[in-house]
Amino acid sequence: MAEGALFSVASGVIGKAGDLALQEIVLIWGVKDEIKKLKETVSTISVVLLDAEAKKHNNEVKLWLQRLKDAMFDADDLLDEISTEALRREVMTRDKKAKEVRIFFSKSNQLAYGLRMGHKVKNMRERFDAIAADRKFHLDERSEVEQGRHKAREQTHSVVRAEDVIGREDDKKAIIESLLNPNVKENVSVLPIVGIGGLGKTAVAKLVFNDEEIKNYFELKLWVCVSDNFDVKIIVEKIIECIKNKKPKDLEMNTLVNDLQKEINGKRYLLVLDDTWNEDREKWLRLKDILMDGARGSGILLTTRIKIVAEIAQTMQPHLLKGLDETQSWSLFKKMAFVEGEEPKSASFENIGKEILKKCGGVPLAIRTIGGLLSLKKSEREWLSFKNNELLNISEKDNDILPTLKLSYDHLPSHLKQCFAFCSIFPKDYKIKKASLIYMWMAQGFIKLYNEKKCLEDIGDEYFMDLLWRSFFQEVEEDELGNISKFKIHDLMHDLAIQVTGLDYTSINSKEKVIDKKTRHVSFGDTLYSSSEIPISLYRARRIKTFLLSCQPRYDTIKSNDSTYSEIIASFKFIRLLDLQNMGIKTIPSSIKKLKHLRYLDLSENGDIEILPNSIVKLYNLQTLKLSWCRNLKELPRDIYKLINLRFLEIDRCSDLTHMPNGLGQLTNLQTLSRFVISKGSIDSMPKSSGGLKELAKLNELRDNLSIENLKHGKDAELEYKDANLKEKHRLDRLDLNWVHEATDETGADYDDVLLMEALQPHINLKALSLDHYMGVIFPPWFETLKNLVRFQLVSCKKCQYLPPLDQLPSLKIIHLFYLDSLEHISDSERDYNDSLFCPSLETLEINNCRNLKGWWRGRRDSLPSFPRLSFLSIDDCPQLTSFPLFPYLESLSLEKCSLKQSLERMMINNKTSANLPSIASSSSSPSTIVAPLSKLSYMWIKDTEEALPEECLPNLISLRTLYLVQCPLPQGMRYLTALQELDVWKSEVVDISNDWDEMEWQGLRTLLSLHFYKLPKLVSLPMGLQYVSSLQNLSIWNCDNLIAIPEGICKLISLQSLQIWDCPKLESLPEGFGALTSLQTLWIKGCPILLKRCKKQIGEDWHKISHIPNLKGDLSRQEEQPDEEEPNEEAKQPAR
Repeated sequence: MAEGALFSVASGVIGKAGDLALQEIVLIWGVKDEIKKLKETVSTISVVLLDAEAKKHNNEVKLWLQRLKDAMFDADDLLDEISTEALRREVMTRDKKAKEVRIFFSKSNQLAYGLRMGHKVKNMRERFDAIAADRKFHLDERSEVEQGRHKAREQTHSVVRAEDVIGREDDKKAIIESLLNPNVKENVSVLPIVGIGGLGKTAVAKLVFNDEEIKNYFELKLWVCVSDNFDVKIIVEKIIECIKNKKPKDLEMNTLVNDLQKEINGKRYLLVLDDTWNEDREKWLRLKDILMDGARGSGILLTTRIKIVAEIAQTMQPHLLKGLDETQSWSLFKKMAFVEGEEPKSASFENIGKEILKKCGGVPLAIRTIGGLLSLKKSEREWLSFKNNELLNISEKDNDILPTLKLSYDHLPSHLKQCFAFCSIFPKDYKIKKASLIYMWMAQGFIKLYNEKKCLEDIGDEYFMDLLWRSFFQEVEEDELGNISKFKIHDLMHDLAIQVTGLDYTSINSKEKVIDKKTRHVSFGDTLYSSSEIPISLYRARRIKTFLLSCQPRYDTIKSNDSTYSEIIASFKFIRLLDLQNMGIKTIPSSIKKLKHLRYLDLSENGDIEILPNSIVKLYNLQTLKLSWCRNLKELPRDIYKLINLRFLEIDRCSDLTHMPNGLGQLTNLQTLSRFVISKGSIDSMPKSSGGLKELAKLNELRDNLSIENLKHGKDAELEYKDANLKEKHRLDRLDLNWVHEATDETGADYDDVLLMEALQPHINLKALSLDHYMGVIFPPWFETLKNLVRFQLVSCKKCQYLPPLDQLPSLKIIHLFYLDSLEHISDSERDYNDSLFCPSLETLEINNCRNLKGWWRGRRDSLPSFPRLSFLSIDDCPQLTSFPLFPYLESLSLEKCSLKQSLERMMINNKTSANLPSIASSSSSPSTIVAPLSKLSYMWIKDTEEALPEECLPNLISLRTLYLVQCPLPQGMRYLTALQELDVWKSEVVDISNDWDEMEWQGLRTLLSLHFYKLPKLVSLPMGLQYVSSLQNLSIWNCDNLIAIPEGICKLISLQSLQIWDCPKLESLPEGFGALTSLQTLWIKGCPILLKRCKKQIGEDWHKISHIPNLKGDLSRQEEQPDEEEPNEEAKQPAR
């Protein structure tokens, strides 16, 4: 149990003892008086608990508290067992199976059970009486002052944004200067940032990482959190995941290394290795060797608390991070302790604050934490008391900030202490899912209802925000709707959480660990690859309440033994949170019904589970059931309605699930239902256990996301649609409506779903709406009421001809329009738009495979409005599209099988006079800033277009760093792309790059680092102008069947570090001066038989030209077996959405 949280446990026991449902059943059993006495005794003890916990340094008090803690937990379990019987009685009373009810409520059955429970209650009461009587020391009565469950502030949470980082500009500047130093000799430099915990090493590294100058300089930016376990293979996997945006499969180390080196080869990258502890030089050298293939100027930024770690890794002088000075510290402290504009006017008040601040030692984490704590104390008297009492107990030990942080913990309300301490069960640097954590707190009984108008989820969210605001949590991530989805805990805060939990919480790492019998919460800090890795000693810890697998990977195969799960069920009879995700389970034992205290069950990613035993419905306390990625699961339990406390049911990716069971609608506590699957076919062919949309009618508290699948077409479905009662579901954020495809719909193809859509009207609070295979021609009027809509998606809506007025929805940020065969225009509006009113919030727009789309508007327009915030635009396979709004502020543009030449040219015409330029709101500068059209564009992908980019556009592309030209003509004016770092020219039958660009075009590419040619049949010789690109570091030539010669001019590429030549069978030789490429580190030759013969080791005519190159790969290599190389992957080159 968390230190200082016993008061909250006692409050829970008192609350359960007074529960009305429990009172009814104990009255029947004749033990009402015993329960009353137990409640009175615990209440008497609870009033002195806060004082006892404050005096726990006294050994006598400490031992008394330990006895009391064990008794409190046992009492909680006993009352929970009685409450469960009351729940079962309620469920059985509802049930129609009268015989079962009669048996259950028979006098003999009730009498025997009542006697047994009566003895247990009596013994428990006597145990508490004895503990109360044994208190030989004086304790004062104290009440817990509620310190504000969630204080409203202008800053809604303590995300450390760049503007909130105080006093680190000089550090940032110095680090950037070191990383961009042109005189550095190493290919890959290593710069450590060294400082004690809490100084803000990660925050400074993030400032550097996100700096515009850094973004423009490095081709790849990668961030890996290393933490305690410096496992080279794991780090390599994480780096690959950063590059590809997906985890690599479980591969051998050699394969992973080759994969990584192929990705970074010749590219200038910045890799941040955050929170590094490794003092093993050999491990570091192994990792360093793998990372040396980067282009010259690459950098590794490493954060660590330990100087020896820096000394092992450094190639540059470490940057020593110091504490904030007095002025900076006070500035940060004021920001945390006072609401802006309410700073103290009294000089004495300010002086007290500055005295307190001295204890923080200039450490930002301590300043934030103590400042947040003091923001709850409003008077000078309270601050003075804090300074003269709690603060005096902090030791002056150098670099030890934990005692200061512990002060903030000590001032937390008891309920928040439990919630924070529970987080010690996760590994360090783990990204914790906020929603899952709240349901875990709920499972342990940490969340208490204090307001009948609020639900447990809302109160849990308040707890979370309170801890976040107090800086116990950090590094939050938001989803596309702006909701916090994940977060981290600072290392020092994690250390604090472990410190205050003691033996109650244990994390098992890869080395088997003996589990103390008093342990109540256990997690696995490493991946569990086999159920046999569960320590035997764990089964002897009979009071386990939590079994958590936080590090299970999705795609690994787990060796499983079903007997293990029977043993878990038999051993952990008090368990409340059971996580068995991705454990290779095939069958759930029917004995699971014995886990009567269970509230949280995670069976997700067990793809072999086909059916759940119906006995699972006897888990009457179950609140959370996770079944996502159970791909073979056929159906949910038929009696699921008995799970009357179920609040969270997650069934995403259960692709074999055919229907929802009857009675699901009786689960009125349900808050999250991720999917609702309607049975396919006619009503007559549905399974008898199948429940239709009427099951949703009363589930009006549903929140988060709901996906309804297999909606039917045709007028017969209208009544069923109304049954869903979507308009009353005011808490839903996301709604996905998916109709059956025409091929499987039995009602015929001649229908229009627009009337049916009237019956599916959602609440106006909805933030995201997706429609798949909707067969309406138009949209119902209710769409215009969705003023809070942030994301809108249409997929395969074949008949859709008219869209709702998307350009008038004020909150809409994301639009996806895919496979709309009948759509010709996006808007029918004839109004003239002010740019600030046209799609005012839109940031991302994707239009794919709308082959009849001609333009945004149906009529011709003399002036085109601009998207004021659009930063990402992707249009694919819209060959008739010509008229389109202007998009001057794009950062990423992808065009395939379409032309936006008219819009591009129109923007350039507008650019001739600044008076015609639209303005864009900026949060980081003045309210509106004039920018040249497309001057922010950094990424461009052009494929399969008949026209080249207009030359007049190119001078504006001052930020363009990456350009892909695939199956399209080459533009003129490349010399204007002064920021370009990567150029790819792919798959063109007509491009003759040797002649299409003159030498002047090449001379302008002064910043180009990487150049790739792929499948260019007209490429006979590399262009002569290439010799002027002196910055080039990486050159790749793939599948150019007619390439015969590489001109002598390539030998002037003094920065070239990597050259790849694959499948160029006619290439005969390398130029005579090839040996002058002294920077060349890697040469790949593959599928070039004539050239390979000339480059044969020692005896080939061109061997002397390449013998100086350290890394000869592909067909040149004879030292190690090389894996088959893949051709360039177009999808991998597309930007992340």
